[in-house]
Amino acid sequence: MCNVRELSVILPLHNKEHSIKNTVKTLTSANLVDELQIIIVENESTDGSLIVAKSLIEEMGEEIDIMLLTSSKGKGNAIRKGIPYVKYDWCLITGADLPFGLTDIQYFLETSKEKDLYLGSKGHSKSVISRKLTRRVYSHFFYLIRKIFLKMDILDPHGSMIARSSYLKKVKKTLTQEEFLIDTEIVFRFSKLNCKMQEIPISLVNDDRTSTVKPLRDGFRMLKETVKLSINDKLN
Repeated sequence: MCNVRELSVILPLHNKEHSIKNTVKTLTSANLVDELQIIIVENESTDGSLIVAKSLIEEMGEEIDIMLLTSSKGKGNAIRKGIPYVKYDWCLITGADLPFGLTDIQYFLETSKEKDLYLGSKGHSKSVISRKLTRRVYSHFFYLIRKIFLKMDILDPHGSMIARSSYLKKVKKTLTQEEFLIDTEIVFRFSKLNCKMQEIPISLVNDDRTSTVKPLRDGFRMLKETVKLSINDKLN
């Protein structure tokens, strides 16, 4: 039974001019909650994403609670920019192309709210997703890095997340990641506050992304930033 009536949504927007409008309309037309706040954070797109987002504000700004922010390039920069503007108790952070449709938020709304952070996880045994062997190998490698250096048992922190906003704003002060590792950093910071977390199943509804993962480059960056995060945490 849903006991959440208000929800904020942060949408980091980078080169998704073809999907952001449909994402906003999907969220607003679903009537998931009584009060919905949408925060779009465009981060230096090279396509027409910013133009489309501005037109959305002009078209729908008087009908729905929606705002447009801008940040420097990087998912982490976009999320950190959006957090202070969140006004409801729960906040969904997901892709501008809404990759899981509404499956993550619907599952969340149908569960009891005993946790502080819910993660739409591609690693969940009940998730409906087709992944290439190489992607599974990368994911397992990244999992081992998190496990060894951060003592994290989360299978997939890089899907979507639905967080208690009070904790999200608290950890925002310690967030430093500018790009994709921001998800791992948020989960790690929640764990340091002894927050309760749960991975939830999703269905991959929209997959218009061409993988830009490069094993050596991204594996090294993941290792470097994870080790740095672990060291800084011990020093502080």
